[in-house]
Amino acid sequence: MTCPPDVATILLEILGQGVLQARAAGWAGDAARAAVEADHVHNLPGLLADYCPARLRYYWDVERPAYLARTAADRATAFRPLWERLQAHAERLVPTAAAG
Repeated sequence: MTCPPDVATILLEILGQGVLQARAAGWAGDAARAAVEADHVHNLPGLLADYCPARLRYYWDVERPAYLARTAADRATAFRPLWERLQAHAERLVPTAAAG
Protein backbone atom coordinates (compact mmCIF):
# COMPACT_ATOMS: atom_id res chain seq x y z
CA MET A 1 0.00 0.00 0.00
CA THR A 2 1.24 3.51 -0.77
CA CYS A 3 1.89 5.72 2.23
CA PRO A 4 -0.46 8.71 2.28
CA PRO A 5 1.57 11.76 1.23
CA ASP A 6 0.82 13.76 4.38
CA VAL A 7 1.92 10.86 6.57
CA ALA A 8 4.99 10.21 4.39
CA THR A 9 6.08 13.82 4.77
CA ILE A 10 5.97 13.59 8.56
CA LEU A 11 7.69 10.20 8.66
CA LEU A 12 10.48 11.47 6.40
CA GLU A 13 11.00 14.44 8.71
CA ILE A 14 11.16 12.11 11.73
CA LEU A 15 13.61 9.86 9.88
CA GLY A 16 15.77 12.82 8.88
CA GLN A 17 15.85 14.18 12.43
CA GLY A 18 16.71 10.74 13.79
CA VAL A 19 19.63 10.38 11.38
CA LEU A 20 20.90 13.85 12.32
CA GLN A 21 20.74 13.01 16.02
CA ALA A 22 22.45 9.64 15.52
CA ARG A 23 25.20 11.32 13.49
CA ALA A 24 25.72 14.00 16.15
CA ALA A 25 25.96 11.36 18.86
CA GLY A 26 28.43 9.38 16.78
CA TRP A 27 30.65 12.40 16.20
CA ALA A 28 30.48 13.13 19.93
CA GLY A 29 31.74 9.61 20.64
CA ASP A 30 28.49 8.55 22.30
CA ALA A 31 27.84 5.19 20.68
CA ALA A 32 25.08 4.26 23.12
CA ARG A 33 23.09 7.40 22.33
CA ALA A 34 23.70 6.94 18.59
CA ALA A 35 22.27 3.43 18.87
CA VAL A 36 19.16 4.69 20.69
CA GLU A 37 18.62 7.33 18.01
CA ALA A 38 19.08 4.83 15.18
CA ASP A 39 16.87 2.25 16.87
CA HIS A 40 14.07 4.82 17.08
CA VAL A 41 13.90 5.33 13.30
CA HIS A 42 15.26 2.13 11.79
CA ASN A 43 11.81 0.75 10.84
CA LEU A 44 10.55 3.94 9.21
CA PRO A 45 12.01 3.23 5.73
CA GLY A 46 10.12 -0.07 5.67
CA LEU A 47 6.92 1.66 6.77
CA LEU A 48 7.33 4.20 3.98
CA ALA A 49 8.09 1.53 1.37
CA ASP A 50 5.29 -0.85 2.39
CA TYR A 51 2.77 1.27 4.26
CA CYS A 52 0.29 -0.41 6.57
CA PRO A 53 -1.90 1.44 9.09
CA ALA A 54 -1.16 -1.17 11.76
CA ARG A 55 2.59 -0.60 11.32
CA LEU A 56 2.08 3.13 11.76
CA ARG A 57 0.14 2.41 14.91
CA TYR A 58 2.97 0.13 16.09
CA TYR A 59 5.44 2.98 15.64
CA TRP A 60 3.11 5.26 17.58
CA ASP A 61 2.25 2.86 20.43
CA VAL A 62 5.50 0.91 20.81
CA GLU A 63 8.55 2.40 19.11
CA ARG A 64 7.93 6.05 19.98
CA PRO A 65 7.29 5.34 23.70
CA ALA A 66 10.33 3.03 23.79
CA TYR A 67 12.45 5.87 22.46
CA LEU A 68 11.03 8.27 25.02
CA ALA A 69 11.82 5.80 27.81
CA ARG A 70 15.44 5.47 26.70
CA THR A 71 16.36 9.08 25.96
CA ALA A 72 16.65 12.33 27.84
CA ALA A 73 13.67 14.66 27.45
CA ASP A 74 15.78 17.29 25.68
CA ARG A 75 16.75 14.76 23.00
CA ALA A 76 13.07 14.28 22.11
CA THR A 77 12.35 18.00 21.76
CA ALA A 78 12.96 18.07 18.02
CA PHE A 79 10.49 15.22 17.49
CA ARG A 80 7.60 16.64 19.51
CA PRO A 81 6.17 18.96 16.80
CA LEU A 82 6.43 16.10 14.30
CA TRP A 83 4.69 13.70 16.67
CA GLU A 84 1.95 16.27 17.23
CA ARG A 85 1.34 16.32 13.48
CA LEU A 86 1.46 12.51 13.26
CA GLN A 87 -0.78 11.82 16.26
CA ALA A 88 -4.13 12.25 14.53
CA HIS A 89 -3.05 10.00 11.67
CA ALA A 90 -1.81 7.26 13.97
CA GLU A 91 -4.72 7.30 16.37
CA ARG A 92 -7.52 7.33 13.81
CA LEU A 93 -6.27 4.47 11.64
CA VAL A 94 -6.18 1.47 13.93
CA PRO A 95 -7.79 1.56 17.37
CA THR A 96 -5.75 0.34 20.32
CA ALA A 97 -6.65 -2.97 21.90
CA ALA A 98 -7.82 -1.12 25.02
CA ALA A 99 -10.32 0.88 22.99
CA GLY A 100 -11.66 -2.24 21.23
